[in-house]
Amino acid sequence: MIDWHRLTPKPQVVKWLAIAWLLGVCYLAFIHDLGNTGLVDETEPLFAEASREMIVSGNWITPYFNGETRFDKPPLVYWAMAIGYQLIGINEWAVRLPSALSAIALVSLGFYTLLKFAPRHPYLTASLGAGLMAFNPETWVWGRIGVSDMLLCGCMGGALLCFFHGYNYNYGWANDPNDTPDQNQPQWNLWRPNRWYLAYYGLISLAVLTKGPVGVVLPGLIILSFAVCVGKFWEILKEIGIGTGVILFFGLTIPWYVLAYLENGQAFIDSFFGYHNLERFTNVVNGHDAPWYFYFLVVLVGFAPYSVYLPWSFAKVQWWKRSRLQRQPRQEHLGIFLMVWFVVIFAFFSIAITKLPSYVLPLMPAAGMLISLKALTHYQESTKGLKITGLINVLFLLALSAVFLLFTKLYWV
Repeated sequence: MIDWHRLTPKPQVVKWLAIAWLLGVCYLAFIHDLGNTGLVDETEPLFAEASREMIVSGNWITPYFNGETRFDKPPLVYWAMAIGYQLIGINEWAVRLPSALSAIALVSLGFYTLLKFAPRHPYLTASLGAGLMAFNPETWVWGRIGVSDMLLCGCMGGALLCFFHGYNYNYGWANDPNDTPDQNQPQWNLWRPNRWYLAYYGLISLAVLTKGPVGVVLPGLIILSFAVCVGKFWEILKEIGIGTGVILFFGLTIPWYVLAYLENGQAFIDSFFGYHNLERFTNVVNGHDAPWYFYFLVVLVGFAPYSVYLPWSFAKVQWWKRSRLQRQPRQEHLGIFLMVWFVVIFAFFSIAITKLPSYVLPLMPAAGMLISLKALTHYQESTKGLKITGLINVLFLLALSAVFLLFTKLYWV
């Protein structure tokens, strides 16, 4: 077993061990045997075939399946798969590579974020966070399937992490004594966002090209809620360079929507915006309804076995002490930011009428990062809450194992 306390005086050793761990996690979770199984379910073949038809037809504006328009998703996932086909051939690897690369990029950025902002044991916190982000059932499954969900999660999660880096850009980096705050930046800045805010705008644009308006609505709600929680709404609005951001966002997203409308007319508006966006939120689509507590079960099982640590992690954020949060330096806001990220997505899709397990995939990275951040910050505290949570986790794993064995037995019988 690695003695991390003994390795602490050897930062280069710890650094390379952490990087090796990150590479190993990403390979095992998302690359190993990625293309060695056939396409699954009915959805993955739909995306795969629509991408193939895009190459055959030469029409990169309107996706088709069996010669009929397919407006359920914008084109980015089809473009990514089609490019994969042209690079490595028409096979399962090309279909799933966009999802795998999105997951790897998101886990890597989460690792980097924890490394920068963890108050204690940054390399260990980042390594644990990478493991939790990658090795949970929800992320592992969708990171290995050729559909649009992980691409959306990667773009949206990446955008939110870039926002948090931009939020701290002029206020000094945690864990870096050579990086000091720059207080000479303009107080009101419409046109010159820092590079992290620019990346945020670019990634939410890609999210909108992956799944539509939800790609900008959810990050916007998360950032608005976070800004209100920490009392920095006006500060963020002044520094985020919203003028440049709006131009970049519309410059990247509007062209495809205009071209799709010009090519398909009102049918595109009715199908994409009406049926696949508005109706999914306000009505049951394709029979995908579920009770109000559906996502509690999805998170409990989809983020197993770590989900039982979420209440303890939320409590350690001390979100009810708003005045304390507002007094904290920005570098210490990662915990509340991750919690708001989780809660907003969970609440948004709980309100929506159509419910699917994959809808809450974008909150899983926040859950993994939050647990690792709080676990390594408070690991020396022998708290009653942590002991109870650990006991619940053991019982939960035993229950899951029993259910798995029962269903396996019934299936084979």
